[in-house]
Amino acid sequence: MSGLRHLVVTTGGTGGHIFPALAVAAEFKARDAARQVTFIGASGPEGELARKAELDFVALPARGVLGTGLRKLATPVWLAKGLLKALWTLRRLRPDAVLGFGGYAGFCPVPAAWLCGIPCAIHEQNSVPGAANRTLRHFVRTIFLSFEETVSWFPAKKTVLTGNPVRADIAQAGRTPRPGTRSLLVLGGSQGARALNDAVIEALPELRKAAITVRHQAGASDVDRVRRECTDAGFDPDGPQIRVSGFIDDMAQAYAEADLIFCRSGASTVFEAAAAGRPCIFVPYPHATHNHQALNARAMEQAGAARVIPQDGLGGGSLAGMVVGLLNNQEKLDRMAEAAKDFAKPDAAARIVDHLEEQAAKHKGRNA
Repeated sequence: MSGLRHLVVTTGGTGGHIFPALAVAAEFKARDAARQVTFIGASGPEGELARKAELDFVALPARGVLGTGLRKLATPVWLAKGLLKALWTLRRLRPDAVLGFGGYAGFCPVPAAWLCGIPCAIHEQNSVPGAANRTLRHFVRTIFLSFEETVSWFPAKKTVLTGNPVRADIAQAGRTPRPGTRSLLVLGGSQGARALNDAVIEALPELRKAAITVRHQAGASDVDRVRRECTDAGFDPDGPQIRVSGFIDDMAQAYAEADLIFCRSGASTVFEAAAAGRPCIFVPYPHATHNHQALNARAMEQAGAARVIPQDGLGGGSLAGMVVGLLNNQEKLDRMAEAAKDFAKPDAAARIVDHLEEQAAKHKGRNA
C-alpha cells in the first residue's frame, strides 16, 4: 500500500486552476473508491464544482489576485486568517498529502501543510508560473510542470514534467476521429472574450459561404449581446449554421464534434484541445501575467498543432481567411490533429498520482 488514503487538493479562482485539480482528484479516487479527497479553496466557483464532483469542500478566506504581486494579496489580516484556518483544517483532517494548483485561493494550505509536516507538492499549469507557485516552491518537495520550458523557474531537482491534467472524458474525445463536417468550435471562456466574439460575428458571412458550421460558447457575460448581434446580422443563434450559448455543459462532446477550435490559450484549454486531438487557432490574451498565454500558444504552434493570431491582428476577415483555408485542407488538418495528440500528455493525472503514491510510501517508511 502507498499509504496515500486522503488527499487534499487546493486552488481556486478560475477554471484553469480548478479543472486540473478535479482531474487529479478523479484519478486518485478511481484507483480506490474508499479513498478521500478534500478540496480546499475560496467561496468561488471551485466550491460548486467540487461538490458536483462529490468531493468534500472547505472554504478559506481569500482575496486579492496573486498575479499582480504577493504584496497586494498577502495582507497580515488575510494571511493570519487563511493560515490559521488552514492549520486547523489540516490538523482536523490529517491528510496524507496536499497538492496545490496555484491561484490565490489555494495559497495558505501549502505552507500550512509544511508547518504540519505533511508532504506537499504543487502543479504549475502555464509556461510561466504565477506568483503563488513562485512563492510556494519553497514549501514543497515536488513541483509538477505542464511545459518543459517552465523548469528554469524552479529548482530542477524538485521538478517533474507531467503535462496538464485533463478529465478522462476529454482524453476519450481524442480517440474519436475528426468528424470532417467543416465544424468550428469557438470558446470565448466562461466569462466571455469580446474580441473573439466580435471576430466570429464579423466572419459569419464568409463562413456561411464556405458551408462552415459554428458552435459558439460566448460566455455568460456576453452571450445576450452575441445572440442579439447574430440576429441583427441575419443569423439565427439557434440555427443550423451557428449555435450560441453562454456555457457548454458537455465539453467532451463539443470537442468530439469539432474539426477546428478557435479560443484563448490558457493552459487548460491548450491541453484539453491537444488531448482531444483538435487543431486550434489561438488568440492569446494580451494582458496575461508575464504574457504566459502567448508562450502557451507558441509551444503548440511550434509542435505543428496550432496557428496563432495576435489580438491586435484579429478581425472577421483574418479569422475567416484562416478558418476557411484550414478547413479546405483536410490533409493539413489531419497532420495538425496528430501533432496535437503528440503534444498532449493525456496521462498527466495518472503520472501525478503515481508520483504522490511513491512519495507517500517513502514518507510512511521513514516514519514507521
